[in-house]
Amino acid sequence: SLCRAGTGPKELQPWLLGLTAVVVFLFIVFVLLLVNRLWQIRMRRWDGDASRTHLGGGDRPEAGGAQAPAVP
Repeated sequence: SLCRAGTGPKELQPWLLGLTAVVVFLFIVFVLLLVNRLWQIRMRRWDGDASRTHLGGGDRPEAGGAQAPAVP
């Protein structure tokens, strides 16, 4: 019976199961926050390009609004 002690499927202790669930949950939250941040950077960059080509400026409106567009 000692030979078969480590071969069968083991049940995790309740505290270890809870710890594993918390770690997995935090990892998923971390990945989702990372994807969200990358998506926001991508959208901000895309919006910046669109506003530069269509409006001729940054994403901030100028006070007078009569500024010549910046030509690269």
